[in-house]
Amino acid sequence: MGKRQYTNREWKLLSWWLATYHPAADISMNARVGPVVTPSLATFPAKADENLLRVRNRWTDAIYIEGGALNLVEAKIDPDPGIFSQLIHYARKIRADPNFAEFAAAPLNLIALVYNDDPSVAQEAPWYGVRWVVYQPSLQGFLPPSMGTSPLATIGSLLPHDWPARLQSWGIVSGGMNR
Repeated sequence: MGKRQYTNREWKLLSWWLATYHPAADISMNARVGPVVTPSLATFPAKADENLLRVRNRWTDAIYIEGGALNLVEAKIDPDPGIFSQLIHYARKIRADPNFAEFAAAPLNLIALVYNDDPSVAQEAPWYGVRWVVYQPSLQGFLPPSMGTSPLATIGSLLPHDWPARLQSWGIVSGGMNR
């Protein structure tokens, strides 16, 4: 997630929107979608192995189930036209996903949740069957995007100055630690 400077903001935007407008929905965030791709056609993985193989699947920002409909959401602070291809790709993947087989006949809604509206991109949403949602809560208090250093670096250490020596005296680590 290092390339995406607004990831934390997108997560907050999405979380606030879901909590505000869909509080009773069954929500999964950062959900992997699609069938498991096995390394070999002759291999049929056990359920535990199947879950490990799902790590290779794509993920959508959120899936929520409400009113019998399946809803896929992609959140962006500054949208670009790629949001449509992502949603269409995830829609195809979720329809092939055995974990969502019970929703095979359910309506599937594609939602682009954006903070900054871009009318040139928004006008294409109906062509792709995507609902364009502009949601602008107050972003005051958000950490600025990271520009090469972690925002945590500005906080400083909350550990005592002698914490390595304490760990050593408790037998947690052996000697020879660099301080």
